[in-house]
Amino acid sequence: MPKQRSIAIPVVDGMTLFEIGMPLEALGYDWDRDASPLYDVALYGDLRGVRVHGGPRLMPQRPLAALAEADTVLVPAIRPDEPIDEALVRALRRAAAADVRMVSLCTGAFALAEAGILDGHRATTHWRWADLFQRTYPAVELDARAIYVDDGPLTSAGSAAGLDLCLHLIRTDHGQQAANTIARNLVIAAHRDGDQAQYVAADPLTEQAHWLDELRAWLRSHLHEDITLERLAQAAAASPRTLARRFQRDLATTPMRWVAAERIAIAKTLLETTDLSLDRISHEAGYYSPVTFRASFTSEVGITPGRYRRRFASRTA
Repeated sequence: MPKQRSIAIPVVDGMTLFEIGMPLEALGYDWDRDASPLYDVALYGDLRGVRVHGGPRLMPQRPLAALAEADTVLVPAIRPDEPIDEALVRALRRAAAADVRMVSLCTGAFALAEAGILDGHRATTHWRWADLFQRTYPAVELDARAIYVDDGPLTSAGSAAGLDLCLHLIRTDHGQQAANTIARNLVIAAHRDGDQAQYVAADPLTEQAHWLDELRAWLRSHLHEDITLERLAQAAAASPRTLARRFQRDLATTPMRWVAAERIAIAKTLLETTDLSLDRISHEAGYYSPVTFRASFTSEVGITPGRYRRRFASRTA
């Protein structure tokens, strides 16, 4: 059995319980009582106690200076308009120097940037603080629209987008099926692309989810047909131009790129949960050719379908 990965959550005065609780629940809770949590998650900070926003006091299990002992450091949101805790910045630098994976939620990106960890990398943070971030850390390539970014260091936008990033970590480490299981327990969408926009300017999110869910259901029942932009627009009861605008506005992507991502998601699930041949999975995901499937999957995921199956098939949640 592979060693359980450890995640260190540094906590300092002024953080919020919500931002600290999200990764604790998504990554360290024993949703399956017959199996261990996916990660060994612990709070790192002043062992005498940390006063979080609103008054409660948390008692970290391990000292802040020991962050470098973990496999991953995940920084919750901080107050970006106040001085960043110097001990936190020093501990983050030591962890980064030890090649620990660095992650931030929301304005936790300010702490990573203050430590120099995001210099030269693409990153995101809460849209409300984007201007301040860009002025303060010009060496970071800020993408203020994305809900999360994986560019070496991993960063997320505000609040609920942190859960999307947690699910991305689970998919990366444990596979699609494990992420699906956690998402069902959290009662949230199993996968939102990191490039999706942080917020919508017009339609409420419930309406956005409704039209997209209907279109996804249509796509999955027509995977073996020739899916064009025109056919997709017809299924959505919109013109191709209107559908393209809606995808750009709500998801910051194109309709056909979304179709490709849906096919890959189906293939991932089949690779993890079945013993179907790669040729059969190619067919089930709607690819005309196994060669095209292998090339598309490898390009999108970064490893071949065969390697993906060997890595994740026996580690589903």
